[in-house]
Amino acid sequence: MRTAILSIPTDALGGNRTTALRWALRLRSMGWDVRRADRSLARAPIGKVELIVALHAVHSQVEVQGLFAQHPTAKLVVACTGTDIYELGDEAQPLLERADRLIVLQAHALEELSPAQRARAHVIHQSMPPRSVPTRESLDIAVLASLRAVKEPLLPAQAARLLPARSRVQVLHVGAALNEPLVEAVRLEQLANPRYEWRGNVRRSEALCLLGGARAVVVPSRSEGGANVITEAFALGIPVLASAIPGNTGLLGEGHPGLFQPGDAEGLARLMLRVEGEPPFAEELTRRSKERAALAAPEREAAAWLDLLQELGFAG
Repeated sequence: MRTAILSIPTDALGGNRTTALRWALRLRSMGWDVRRADRSLARAPIGKVELIVALHAVHSQVEVQGLFAQHPTAKLVVACTGTDIYELGDEAQPLLERADRLIVLQAHALEELSPAQRARAHVIHQSMPPRSVPTRESLDIAVLASLRAVKEPLLPAQAARLLPARSRVQVLHVGAALNEPLVEAVRLEQLANPRYEWRGNVRRSEALCLLGGARAVVVPSRSEGGANVITEAFALGIPVLASAIPGNTGLLGEGHPGLFQPGDAEGLARLMLRVEGEPPFAEELTRRSKERAALAAPEREAAAWLDLLQELGFAG
C-alpha cells in the first residue's frame, strides 16, 4: 500500500477542512494509506512516503519543507486556495514552483498561474453526493461563511436591512468565530436587525440542512478559490447569489443572473427581493444550479484525481 501525507494548516476550518477530509477519503478509496502531517506523525514514524498533498501553498510551506527533509523522493501536490491565488500570490510561489502538480478548484484560477505552473495544474471541482432537499416553507437566505473579513460575512445582513417592510426574507448565517471584532459586530447586528440570525459554528450536517432548506444561498466573499458551498448548492439545486469575483464566476459562469458587485449591499438586496417576489427569477437560478450539478458529482472528482495520480506515475 502506498502512503500519502496530507498537510493541512492547523487552523483550517469550513470549506478547506471539508475539502481535506473528503480528499483523504478519496485517496483511501483508491488504496492509499493517508496520514495527517501533525505531531502525532512524528511520534509514530512511518516507512516510505510517496505523496505529499498540501492544502494551502502559503500556510503549509514550513511543514512541507520538514516533510521533504524526511521523505525527499515524495511527489508533491499543492492545492491552491483563494488566499494563495488571489491574496498572497508572491508568498505562495516557492511551493507552487516546487510542486509536481497543482490543483485549482475552478478554471478561472488557471489564469493566475504562470504558463509553466498552468501546464502542471489540474482543475478538480469540489464534490458532494446527491442529497434529498427539505421542503422549503420559509424565505430564509442562507449564509455559510466563517467570520473573516475576506468573507464579507455581514453583507447579507446589511442587504436585508434595505428590504422593504413588506418583505419576509430572513438571513440565517452559520460559520466559525475567527475574528473577535467581527464576532462583536455580528452580535450587535443581531440585536438591531430582526431579519438576521447568526448561529455560530455548527456541524456540517446541520449546515447542509440549512442550505438544503433555504430559498437561496449568498456567497458574498471578496476572494474565493472555489467555494465548497457553491458546488454543494449545485448538488442540492439551491439558487446562488454571489459576488462577481473570479473564484465565484469560475464556478457559476460569467452570465450568472445572481451576481452582484463585491461589497454592494444594495445590489444584493435587489437580488434578494427578486428571489422572494419573482418566481421566474428564482426558478431560473434553481435551473442553473441543477444544470451545474454534474460538476459536484463524486465520480467526476474521483476521475480527476485518478488522472492526476497517473500523471505522477501512480498507475491504477
